[in-house]
Amino acid sequence: METFLETSFQNVRSSKRTDEFHKVLLDEILNANPTWAEYDWKFEYQLPVDGFGGTFDIDIAGFDNGQLKVAILGKALNSNINKNIKNYANTSVGEAARLMFAPDIEMEKVLFVSVLPRVAPRFNKAGEVQGFDDVVSAKERTKINHVLQAQYDGIVEAIDLYFDIEGVKTLQEFNTISINNLDTLTLV
Repeated sequence: METFLETSFQNVRSSKRTDEFHKVLLDEILNANPTWAEYDWKFEYQLPVDGFGGTFDIDIAGFDNGQLKVAILGKALNSNINKNIKNYANTSVGEAARLMFAPDIEMEKVLFVSVLPRVAPRFNKAGEVQGFDDVVSAKERTKINHVLQAQYDGIVEAIDLYFDIEGVKTLQEFNTISINNLDTLTLV
């Protein structure tokens, strides 16, 4: 995960970055829950029918004997985070319903995993750092696990993994960053 994060500001909207993130995220999850290592894992799996009657794309899907059991939806956020924090929460609650009410599926676990800096830069359109977001504080004001717990009795969980970005001031300096204090993933 650390190697991925050091270059996470490169090709931000690239499928290559997304693919790499999904691989390292699955590694972290399997390290935290080795019993899932026997599952068949697929990336970018499209659920044919979700709880709303449409299709639904799952970043990382785990299957046991051909049955979908684990859905992992990951985000590797790195800048301008606070302005969208409530939207991320709303989206997670809605996506949980889409997965949990999908017909003929008994989910074992739905994980929303966000990997994000404790302090994140805010860029303007010219790529200049305009300031920094206190992401931890914003997430404290936007808690959703109690909602997910009440709705789905622990099957759905949101996990935030934080890291620190070391001393950068311009967009160009974010091309390759140094990180430290990456949280470890634990599952309940």
